Amino acid sequence: MRSLEEPDAPRGRRLLWILLGVAMLGGLVAWYATTRTAPPDAPAKTNAGASLTDVPTSGNERPATTERPGSGAGARAAPPAGPPRRADRAPARPATATPAPAAREFRVTTDVPGAYVFLDRKFLGTTPFVSRDVAPGRYQLNVQVEGRPPVVRTVEVLADAPTTVDVTMPPAARTAEARASVDMAVAVVHQHGVGSCDGTLRATGDGLRYETAHKDAFSLPYASVETFTVDYAEKRLRLKQRSGRAWNFTTTAANADPLFVFHRDVEAARK
Repeated sequence: MRSLEEPDAPRGRRLLWILLGVAMLGGLVAWYATTRTAPPDAPAKTNAGASLTDVPTSGNERPATTERPGSGAGARAAPPAGPPRRADRAPARPATATPAPAAREFRVTTDVPGAYVFLDRKFLGTTPFVSRDVAPGRYQLNVQVEGRPPVVRTVEVLADAPTTVDVTMPPAARTAEARASVDMAVAVVHQHGVGSCDGTLRATGDGLRYETAHKDAFSLPYASVETFTVDYAEKRLRLKQRSGRAWNFTTTAANADPLFVFHRDVEAARK
């Protein structure tokens, strides 16, 4: 025999399911309202600790990232910055050239090359002569060449500009009578291989003669003279006989002026 409460059992179960559905619907509505009202600067976190903005919304979208392209582990490093291009550089200012000061220079030229140059009786060299060692000032210039009269001038060597002196040597003019009347002498010291002796070297119209108390005295006609030269710097006059012996003479003077003048006059007499 059935109980009188059995017809109410299905009704109670339906009511239970209705209440359960209402509760689930209310939960969904509450969850939806919570997610819609969340502030944009504080995204909701998932259980894994990741922001909802880190999860792609669809399969075709890639997650946003702040990493720059090419900065990954496999990307190549950017080349270093090179030097600036020429167009970027400031143009250099042209340097202003300062005029060079005029060089001090003393120059002597003659129409006969090889003339001897003296400045205040000091031998400087032969023409063409050029020097930058002559101090500025006034000097007495003496230019001599063998067989011709000397040329004497007063010159002013400038301090800030070149000084050039052009000399024309006078011609040699000696007659036979003038050559025959030559009589010149100079005190010399004859230099031997070992030792020396004093004497006088004389020139006449016939030739050269060395006068001394030593046994080295000799006479030599001009036609037999092979070498007759003077070395001013060494203070030496050299005389050599053709295919014969040679003699070297010096002087006791402070310089070679006596030898030089004697040599010059003898050469002029031989012309």
